[in-house]
Amino acid sequence: MNRLRSLTERQMRVGRLSPVHLPNTRSGMFQAKQIAAVLIAACLASTGEAATRLQPPGAAQNVTIQPSGRAYLFRGFIGVLDWGMDELAQRINGTGVTATVNSYLVWRGVADQAIGDYRRDPEPIAIIGHSLGGDAAVAFAERLAAVGIPVSLLVTYDPTRFASNLPPNVERYINLYRSHSVLGSGDVVQGRDFHGHYASFDLKDRPGIYHTNMEKVRDIQDQLVSKIAALAATHASAEGEAMPLRIDIPPTVSIELWDSGMPVSARAGETLQSLAARYQVPLWALTQVNNLSEASALTKGERVIVPRYLIPIPAPSPVVSRAARRTDVDLGR
Repeated sequence: MNRLRSLTERQMRVGRLSPVHLPNTRSGMFQAKQIAAVLIAACLASTGEAATRLQPPGAAQNVTIQPSGRAYLFRGFIGVLDWGMDELAQRINGTGVTATVNSYLVWRGVADQAIGDYRRDPEPIAIIGHSLGGDAAVAFAERLAAVGIPVSLLVTYDPTRFASNLPPNVERYINLYRSHSVLGSGDVVQGRDFHGHYASFDLKDRPGIYHTNMEKVRDIQDQLVSKIAALAATHASAEGEAMPLRIDIPPTVSIELWDSGMPVSARAGETLQSLAARYQVPLWALTQVNNLSEASALTKGERVIVPRYLIPIPAPSPVVSRAARRTDVDLGR
């Protein structure tokens, strides 16, 4: 009981939007989702606490900017257990970006208020949702698309299988999900007119990360906070074609939330190892994204997809030491 009271008090301390009207829950997008809601309620008792803290990825670097924008966060079916969303909202507010957190049930009213706020004062918009809140986040983006308002970043934590496809106004999308989860496992795909940056990360092989604690993982939060704080200084129209990324995160490596893939041409005599060093990406990611083995021979001009960040980072190092390569192998990268 004390635990429940402390969680409720924590939610009350997080900044929220002014009151909005609850929608008729018998209509709209959630009619088809009652099965997912029942499954979530039935399985919560068997889930664990927050995942063990992971080592930070080290690839994304902090940048000095003046943060601006608005972030809209949505909890899932049983909001009191989604306190990771409240924590994330507090951390985003700490950067200077205005963040609010609400139940997935009120996404329509929040979206309408966001439309009015954007028309009065256009600033970058980030939307984040967990579980049914992830479905709501995609629907929120669709509502903004209908009136021509861009979404700078959309993030979903293990949405359900009923989530809509991505609308064309989303500039950057990140999905974190577990493909074998009975509660979420929503593999959101690009809509027909979507041309933004797309990265989907399957955490099914990641020990200690489940549907009910995914939004609480500190190192994932760290990267999302950095991305949102940098939205005002990070242009979605990055150099080069934006290639979608679909990555299965191995059990023991750092979780790195790249924004998309970038096609590059191999130089004469280049290998995947040298490409990994040149662009500062782990070797395992290059082999997985390109469906190649570590020993694969590259021909001059061969097209290789390299995971990339849109946030400004230091220039890639031209070489990597033998010791660094050995560590890469030891970690299974």
